[in-house]
Amino acid sequence: MGKRRTFFFDGLGVSGGVVLGPAHVLEQLGYEAESRTLEPEEVEAEIERLHNAVSMAREEVQELARTVAERVDPQQAAIFDAHVTLLGDPLLIGRTEERIRRDHHNAEFVLWSVTRDIGGQLQALGDAYFAERTHDLYDVSRRVIKFLSQLRHPQGDTIPAGSIVVANDLGPADTAQLRRDKVAAFVTNAGGPASHTAIMAKALQIPAVVGLDFITHYVRSGDFLIVDGSLGHVILNPTEEQIRFYRERAEEWRRSREGLEEFRTLPAETLDGTRIQMEANIEFGSELDLALSQGAEGIGLFRTEYFFIDRKSLPSESEQEEAYTMVLAAMDGRPVVFRTLDVGGDKIANSIPTPPEANPFLGLRALRLSLAYPELFRCQVRPMLRAARGRELKILLPMVSCLEEVWEARRLIDEAMADVETEGRGLPERVLVGAMIEIPAAALQADVLAAELDFLSIGTNDLVQYTLAVDRVNKLVGHLYQQAHPAVLQLIHRVVRAADARGVPVSVCGEMASDPLLAMVLVGLGVRSLSMSPQLIPPVKKLLRSMNVSALEELAERLLHLSTPTEARAALEEAFREHGAGPLPSAQDAWRYLPEA
Repeated sequence: MGKRRTFFFDGLGVSGGVVLGPAHVLEQLGYEAESRTLEPEEVEAEIERLHNAVSMAREEVQELARTVAERVDPQQAAIFDAHVTLLGDPLLIGRTEERIRRDHHNAEFVLWSVTRDIGGQLQALGDAYFAERTHDLYDVSRRVIKFLSQLRHPQGDTIPAGSIVVANDLGPADTAQLRRDKVAAFVTNAGGPASHTAIMAKALQIPAVVGLDFITHYVRSGDFLIVDGSLGHVILNPTEEQIRFYRERAEEWRRSREGLEEFRTLPAETLDGTRIQMEANIEFGSELDLALSQGAEGIGLFRTEYFFIDRKSLPSESEQEEAYTMVLAAMDGRPVVFRTLDVGGDKIANSIPTPPEANPFLGLRALRLSLAYPELFRCQVRPMLRAARGRELKILLPMVSCLEEVWEARRLIDEAMADVETEGRGLPERVLVGAMIEIPAAALQADVLAAELDFLSIGTNDLVQYTLAVDRVNKLVGHLYQQAHPAVLQLIHRVVRAADARGVPVSVCGEMASDPLLAMVLVGLGVRSLSMSPQLIPPVKKLLRSMNVSALEELAERLLHLSTPTEARAALEEAFREHGAGPLPSAQDAWRYLPEA
């Protein structure tokens, strides 16, 4: 057999780096499971596999119900009674078993087919009650399919070292579980430039390309791939010439990263002496060493939601306290900002009972979810208070949209403080409460919020999404997700001015802070604190040390008055070239064009 044909794929580079190596295709079962024909002798084993998955799903639901009843609300736990009943319903499981015997098809395919049939019948009744039962039906089937997938396609440690993972999609929890010592890069059909998966890829320093549409249809495990996570290129079965070229490019990447070594220990100070605070965004305590080694002066964003994602039950307060204590101890007096639970949208927490939503990005997510389940919020705040006893504690509220939400959150924080005080435990020296500014309404009322809060943190990922009405994980409209859009910059400028007027610190913890070009603009707009994925600190610091704030202020002022995002990006690149950096093909590739030290 001759050499397979070479294919070139052009996607979205979301985490820089160049990798050459073998593919490992993750066989993730979607809800439209593919049909697989069984041999007659395989039928009984397939039915046993179905029963095993149902048992595992029932055990998970029962454990989830117990946890929710104890920690959140017994009434909310009642929703799972219907799920347990469905898992023993002959109409669902019994009919699935019958069709497996009759049609000789795999359990995933048959179960989902039966689910759609029953769901259609319930919807046709036109009754609100039965429509709600349809949601339960689909949730139960998805849960069983998840366990069927695990029984048939174990992952994790089965991934060979040095593999390039190829998948339809990877959620934030999936990406977090990819072991850096085994996974060299990953590429996916789905995903957008500012998705949480992209953010996790950067944090884990795994080169990644997303939005490749149908790459899983072409690639087989063991195929040789080249992945350029900077420019978004993937080559399947490359030629010898392409291999030689990209090996040189990989070495160039490695040398350029090593060239940033000296900037890790230098302060982020402009040529005219303006100091910029450089902090890190992290998800796990294991990232602390990386953050400090890259020159982080604090943790500007500790994402706490990963305690809740990809697990059956809620984390205990002692588990959370242990993690928060470790972070504060490791940072040894440096600032640490703990963001409260931020799930919803593309971050799903199986341990929290949330109803299906037609538009989850505009639904019950982030602070809204915490305020809907007050005990869930308090059981997050109490461990923070205990861990920070005798220290300063900074609590960041995500997705604030109005002042009333801040008042209610502060009331619940006060209740949590009273709980801890009643235990006889010491309290923090002081508790500072801040808000994420990531909704246009919050940006427009920044002056009102700043009067009630101790600090503000601008989350540019969602701020861009909601300002421009662009789904940031949708490739079809990805070209409209323009971080340098004048409207976005005007909102950021408004927030900075409002915070300065009130004497309230303001930082940027979104992805704009980690793009060297956009970091220049943020500093020009008056931002003096930037927080980003740890390994992106040195290149941003290197650029800022070569600039004058006066020049950045002039650039920012010019951008604020442009009409289109295209004009803004062109002006940015022109400023970069004028500074002697040369052309800039990609923000992800910006490290290659930084001025010489």
